[in-house]
Amino acid sequence: MPIDPTLFAAYAGVVVLMALTPGTDNIYVITRTLSFGRTAGFLAASGIALALIVHVTAITFGLSQLFLSAPDLYTAIRWAGIVYLVWLAWRAFRSSSNATLGHERGTAGARIRTVSQAFTLCLLNPKLAVFFIAFLPQFTDPGGASMTVQLFTLGLTFALISLAVFSTAIVFIAPVGDALRGHPNFWKWQARISGSVMGTMALWLALDEG
Repeated sequence: MPIDPTLFAAYAGVVVLMALTPGTDNIYVITRTLSFGRTAGFLAASGIALALIVHVTAITFGLSQLFLSAPDLYTAIRWAGIVYLVWLAWRAFRSSSNATLGHERGTAGARIRTVSQAFTLCLLNPKLAVFFIAFLPQFTDPGGASMTVQLFTLGLTFALISLAVFSTAIVFIAPVGDALRGHPNFWKWQARISGSVMGTMALWLALDEG
């Protein structure tokens, strides 16, 4: 194993706690699960895991250091993510027809959109890259395998644990959404609530300068 087992176990425990902490990623997974069922939730979680792997690869090859050396790039990507959330919110408010949402939710196009939206939402989060730069090295072993291997192992573990935690949450949350979707006004209120959640997340990220 490229990392000391004790150190790795401590790291895994911290990652589980972080995956349970409310953030844009798990909130998006929850809203998709409640709105469209467990399949949509799993697709959203998969999209986020794929984006995490991209972040990990960038860190492994040193690309994420650009965010530290080029503050303007960090700001540009950060605001791109905020604008994307605003667009998702606007799209949700427009999609208030139960017939449209109910008909499209199981199509291939809808599934691809769910994965791509989750992927893009996670990818356009430069704070995650900067966090990885500061967080992952704390769990590396200078006397162990190469730093590249250790960083990639830790990052991949982060993605897999996050996917496992999200998937577990989906299993418990999906029945609630299944019950709610039986209500005649569900789709109208689902669109409004989803739009409000996305808009709130965009405002939260915009106001958070840290």
